[in-house]
Amino acid sequence: MNIRRRFVFAGLVLGGAFLLGGAIYLSGPARVWEQVRAVGVWGILAISGNLLFVFVCWMLSWSVLLRSAGIRVPWRTLVGSLVGGFAVGYITPSMHLGGEPLRAYAVSERTGVPMAVVMATVVLERLLAAVALIAIAAMGGAFVLASGDVEASHKQAIASGLGVTAVVVAVALLSFVRDWRLLSNVLRIVARRLPGRERLMRAAARVAETEREIHQALRFRRSHATLAFGLQLLLVFLNFLRPQVFFFFTQRTVFSLGELSLYFTLNVFLTTIFWITPGGLGIAEGGRIGIFKLLGIEASGAVAFSVVYRFVELLVVGAGLALLLRWSAIRVRRALAGAGEGRLKAPRGDDDET
Repeated sequence: MNIRRRFVFAGLVLGGAFLLGGAIYLSGPARVWEQVRAVGVWGILAISGNLLFVFVCWMLSWSVLLRSAGIRVPWRTLVGSLVGGFAVGYITPSMHLGGEPLRAYAVSERTGVPMAVVMATVVLERLLAAVALIAIAAMGGAFVLASGDVEASHKQAIASGLGVTAVVVAVALLSFVRDWRLLSNVLRIVARRLPGRERLMRAAARVAETEREIHQALRFRRSHATLAFGLQLLLVFLNFLRPQVFFFFTQRTVFSLGELSLYFTLNVFLTTIFWITPGGLGIAEGGRIGIFKLLGIEASGAVAFSVVYRFVELLVVGAGLALLLRWSAIRVRRALAGAGEGRLKAPRGDDDET
C-alpha cells in the first residue's frame, strides 16, 4: 500500500468514525446505550447464533462447490480462509466483495490446486449468492412497491436498481452456462487497443480458464450448484431476519413480512451502492436511521442495532486479521529457514569443489 492509498484509507476511516460519532450524538448517547443494554444476554446469544449460522451456511455452500471440483480442503483451512477473507472484505470499501482472491489463494497454496480452479469456485459461490440476494430482494421489492410509506420517486429508483442488477446477474449467469466467456473476450478486445498487450492477454487466458471451470460446474455438476444455491438462500434469509432478532429482545417488536422486506431491500441498496468506508463505518448507521424510520423505529434503536451487530462482526474481523498475521509470520519464518539452509549448504559445496 503506497502513501497515497494509506492517506485515502485513513481519510475514509476518520470520515466514517466522524459520521458514526455524529449518528450516536444526534440519536442521544444515553438512549443508544439504553437500547444496547436492553439486548441482554439472551439477545446477544441470539444475535451471535444468527451470525454463526450465516457463517456455517456460507462455509458449507463453498465447501460443496470445492468438493464438486474435486478439491478436498481440511475444515481448518476452509474456516481460516473464509474468516481471513471476511476480515479483508469487511475493512475494504465493499460489503459483498473484497476478500475473495485472498481466500482462493489460501486454499490454492495449501492444497496445491491451481489458483484458476479454486477462483472458479469462489466466483461461482459469489454468483449464486448474488442470485439468492436478488431473489429475496425482489420479494422485498414487491412489498416496497406496494407500500404507501415510500415516495413514488424512491419506488422508481428501487425498481430500476433491482431491474438493472437482475439483468447484470442474469447476463453473467448465462455467460457461464452458455460458455460465452464474456469477461475473457472483453479483456482480449481491450488488450488489442492498450499498451501492455502481453500482460492483458495472459490475464485473459487465466480468466478464460476460470470461466471454463464455472461452465463445467453449472453444466455437468448441477446438483452441487443447486445445493450450494439452497444454502445461499438460507444464508440470505437469516440476514433477512436480523432486525426481528434484535428488536424482539430490545422492544418486543414483531415485524410483518412486508416491514422486514422493506428493511432488507433498502439495506441491500445501502450495502451495495453506498458502502464506501471501511466496514461501512458511519454510512451504515446513517442509512439505517432513515430505513428504520419508515418502520417506526427511532434513531437510537437504529444506531444500537447497527452497533451491536458491528461489535459481533468485529470480533470475527479481529480473529481473521490475527489469523492472517499468523500466516504471514509462518511464511516469513519458512523463508528465513530456507535462506538459512541455503547459506549453510553453500560452504559444503565449496569444500567439495576444493
